[in-house]
Order: sequence, then C-alpha cells, then structure tokens
Amino acid sequence: MLLPDDMIETVVDTVSGIKALDYVIGISQFHRIQASPGLMDSLEYVKAEIEKISSVKTKIHVYDVKGEGSIGKWENLFGWSVESGTLELLEPEKKTLADYSSEPISLAVFSSNSQVEAEVVYVGKGLLPEDYEGKNVKGKIVLTTSRASLAHKVACIANGAAGVLTFVPPSGKDEIANLRRYEGLWPEQGEKDEVRFGFALTQADGVKMRDWLLEGKTVKVKANVKAELGQGKQGALSALLEGKDKSKEIWLVAHICHPHPGANDNASGSAAILETLRTINHMITSGKIEQPDYSIRFIWMPEWNGMIEYIHNEMETLSRCKFVINADMVGANPCLSGSIMNMFRTPHSLPSTLNNVISHWLCVESDRKHDPSKGGSLAPFKWQYQPYSAGSDHYMFTDSTVSIPAIMLNQFPDKFYHTSTDTVDKIDVGQMARAARVVTLSALTLAHPRFVCKERLLAIVRNEAAELMQKVTIDGTTTLGRCLENPEKAYPRILRWLGLAKNLGVRTLDQAEEEWYLIEEQKEIKDALKTSLEMNYTTEMVVARKAYLGACAEVGLEAKDESQFDLEAFEKNTQVKRNLKYALPPSSLGNLDPERFVKYVQLFEKQPHLGSWIDELLNLSVDWTRLEDIWDRLCFQFGKFDLTMLEGIVSDLKDLGVLEVREE
Repeated sequence: MLLPDDMIETVVDTVSGIKALDYVIGISQFHRIQASPGLMDSLEYVKAEIEKISSVKTKIHVYDVKGEGSIGKWENLFGWSVESGTLELLEPEKKTLADYSSEPISLAVFSSNSQVEAEVVYVGKGLLPEDYEGKNVKGKIVLTTSRASLAHKVACIANGAAGVLTFVPPSGKDEIANLRRYEGLWPEQGEKDEVRFGFALTQADGVKMRDWLLEGKTVKVKANVKAELGQGKQGALSALLEGKDKSKEIWLVAHICHPHPGANDNASGSAAILETLRTINHMITSGKIEQPDYSIRFIWMPEWNGMIEYIHNEMETLSRCKFVINADMVGANPCLSGSIMNMFRTPHSLPSTLNNVISHWLCVESDRKHDPSKGGSLAPFKWQYQPYSAGSDHYMFTDSTVSIPAIMLNQFPDKFYHTSTDTVDKIDVGQMARAARVVTLSALTLAHPRFVCKERLLAIVRNEAAELMQKVTIDGTTTLGRCLENPEKAYPRILRWLGLAKNLGVRTLDQAEEEWYLIEEQKEIKDALKTSLEMNYTTEMVVARKAYLGACAEVGLEAKDESQFDLEAFEKNTQVKRNLKYALPPSSLGNLDPERFVKYVQLFEKQPHLGSWIDELLNLSVDWTRLEDIWDRLCFQFGKFDLTMLEGIVSDLKDLGVLEVREE
C-alpha cells in the first residue's frame, strides 16, 4: 500500500456513504444553474454544512456576470433569474406540457420573457437550411430533436421563430419514456435581445406532437415565461484545510451546478468531496492522523465558466496548487444506471504520478470486500483507466498554459445523464462510500508525502509504461501478422509508438522526483526502473522486428534494416502554434459558419474523443510543431484517425484565431 495500514483502516471506518447520501439530498434540492440565485443558494448550503462539522476556513468568491467581457475565449455569462414558466397544449388536445414550478428542468436554461400563443412546426434537427425548406417558422414555435442551444440559434435568431420545443427521439425499439432532457439556450454576447425561450418536452409528448404534425394536424401551444437575462452573480466556494506547509495545496474540485434534481450530475461529486472534508477533519481533530504536510483545498463551483473565473481571478492561490482531483458523477447505483467508475488520466503532454496514485486506490477499493451492514448495492466496484478526456473542469488545469496535473473520476455511461430521471433514488450509499474513500485516500497520499511508500509508487509507474509498450506490440504484431497494412507503413509506426510509450514512462519517473521528495536510495531505484524500461523497450523491439520479417515474407517484400527507416520523416511540412490563453471552450466552434458548425455537431456524435483531440492538439502546439507529429501522438494516445480530419480541424481553429499555421 502507498499509505500505512492504520491510516487506511481509519479512513475506511470514518467515511460514511449514508452521510454522503444526505449531502446529495441536500444539494439536489436546488435548481443550480450557472449565474442564477439557485446556484448561490447551493453554495450557501454547503458552506453551512461545513460550518457544522469543521472550523476550516471557507469563502464564497463572488464574480459579477452581465454578458460582457471574456477570459481567454470564455465569454462572461448573463445573469439569469426565473419567476415562472408554463407551456400548455391548446390543439388538438388540451394539456399542460411543462411547468417550471413543478419541474424546473422543463424550462430551457436562459430562456427569456415570452408570452406566445402559436402553431408548432416540426423541423427535425433544425440545424441546416434544408430543414426549413417549405416551412414558415417566423413567429411560430419549432419542435426539434436537436439540443435547444443549437436549434434556438438557427430557428429563433436566424429564422425568427418564437421559441423551441425539444424532445429526445426514441432509439430503436426503446420504450417511450417519461423523461425530459436538460436543455439550455446559452446565448452569446450580443444576442440578449434576440433570446426567446425553450421547453424540454417529455419523450412521450414530443413523439406524439411530432406524429400529429407529420399526419398534417394543426398543433397549437401557449407559452408563458417570466424570466430575466441581465446582471447577476457567479460564485465559487472554497474551504481550506491547512497543512504545515501552506505554500503547497492539493485541490479537490466538483462542479455543483445543473438543474434540479441533478443527483448524480453532480450533487454526487459535490457530496463526495464534502464527505472527504468531513472525514479528514474528523481524523485530524480526533488525533488519529497528523495535520497534513500540504494544505487541502475543496472547491465547489459552476462547471467551466465558474472554474475559469476562479483560476483567472485567484492566481496567487492557483500558484500553490500541486494536483487536482475532479469528482464529476461518482455516486449512481451501477445496477440502475448501467455505469462504471472511470478514471480519466492526465494527457500525455503532462505526465504525472497523480495518475498512479489514483489508480492505486481504485485498485484497492475494487479489491475491498463490501460490508453489507453499511448498505448499498452488492455489485462489484468496477472501474476503468481511461485516456485523457477534456469533458469537465480538470481540463482547465491540464491545459499547457496552466500545466497542473489533474484527473477526473466519473461514472459513465449513465442512462439517466442530463435528464429529469437523474434523481436521488438512483444514488447508492455503497457507491458514494467507495468514491469518497478513493478521493480521501488519494488526497491523504498527496498531502502526507512523508508517509508514502515512494518505492512502490515508482514501481507502479514503471509497470504502467511496460504495459503500454506491451499493448503497442500486441496491436502491432496483430496488424503485421494478419497483413492488415503495408508492413513498411505499419512497422515504423510501431517503432515510433514503442518509443512514445517508453518516453512517457521515463518522463513520469523523472517527474516523480519533482512531485515527491526522494532520498538518494530512492533516486537510485528510479534510475534502475528507467533502465528496466529500456530493457523492456529492447525486448518489444525484437518482437516487433520478428513480426515485421514474417509480414514481409508473407507479402513478398524485402525486409529493411531499422537504419533504413527514418522514423521522424513525414510527408508534409505543415507546422502549427497555439495563439490562446487558457483552454478552448467547446462552444467556440459555434462561431464558425453554420455549415461547418453542423459538421462538428455530427462529428462529436461519431467521435467521442474529438474534444480531447482538439485540447491535446493545443497542448502539443505551444511552440511551432509539425502537424503530422502531433497527429501521430494523438493517434497513439486516442486511437487512429485520418490526418485529413485533423487538417480540417486545424483550418477551422486558424479561422477562429486559435492556431497559427505555416509551411516549412
């Protein structure tokens, strides 16, 4: 173990899944939308709970929002407040379709004042000009299967529609569900006067209305929204558990925003770090552990915009941050949600032993026998070590302009994700306890470096790199053995990727000396493990060579020596360099022309790693770098994809002023 057994057992005895569930219930009662009063109320709730259990320093950082200015490419939000919002079906039947007072999630976030009685027009996805051919939507209300933010921009702002109604189309033979999707309009600066409204229909109501319209029936609704866009407050709550060395901090972060109920997303992550605070504080005050060497800071904020506000405005505090753990959706019952825990590592551009610390405790938790007396699902605790993902607040830290190692713990897939069915009854006390134990043990490992077994940590780093090299060899020998590709194309790539895997391990071992204090003997172990990686690398090279010779014999090619391959040779000389401070918001792609933007909407549906490709592309282009070299590294990290796709992305990012491009 990385920590002494008595410290581990104390954590196990102290963490309470039941208490964590209480926190989920408390947080999920609020409609926690960015820059809204409900968000600030949820922060006050957490602050009050901390004050009940601890005397740690807390502060709610308040930032003004008014839809003006930006931080990097992150535009300042509008403040948003809601009094009411109703949607009534008038024809061909009478029915209340949505009521904000009973289901806040039914009103699209950032809807504006509207009193409209109008016919409904079905536009399908409603994103392309052909979706509107032969349809007059001006002054009418459109029904769409797309996200409200996308359809509103085209239907309302560009084509004069009075509002949008969205629903989730059934997939295959799925039963029609009584659920609503979390929707928002997210207007850009300068669009305030053009913002209309949106409602999320239940799937059943949406399908029925679509079918009526396709049958040629008239569908008429009445919408009444009392909501204001304008000035408001954005907040972030920080709680500091001080260490002996106040110049170094470990950050545990969780976005507290999302519509009521938003139980797993992300009342669960917010509750997990709150339970971690309660646990560590109790262990210190009861004398079971020492005050940590490094401070531990807990941060609750609205996702993305709130995090970038905190990073930008609290630079002195940020300078003390060594590591970040982001808890985002960690408490759902896996038997109900269909999800498992995922640990999304740091990008290869930012090697760190943080990955190995978190994965160690996930392994320990997975092996731990569940105590039925503590309640919760008896399902095994399953988890996966995943490539870097740019899908939550941690990517603001791993961006090359900040460069702080950060990982995300996240349950996915979750069939209740971003819908009205993400309710407290789906949260499992056992899962909450497991998540809180992983976060607590990881935080104590990072904040109590004197107690950590560095030798074990260094060996774990070496083993991860060795496994990665083995994977490259297995995949490569399969390609060569089955003659799936020209051996003279496949073999150099295998050699390059083996080098990348080895170098990642070596860089991480070197980083260990920066991230942890190593005595001379431990430095010698580190160097011995680097030598071990070189030996592994040589062995894998021999295996790859044999597979290459066999492939050449199979297809009738004369095998070449390694010296005849130029592993650094690429066909093109395009170079790129980033021109951007802070991470790129996904919404920035919305500034492209509509046709190109729709292309990205479609790409994101097919390519789950697309956002991560873009983020890591920017991380790897701090200085002028060959595009094909970046592409090769992205393929190694996320899986193979066409270079032409990356060239198209680069062209679009150049047009957005994010990248510079030159030919050498």
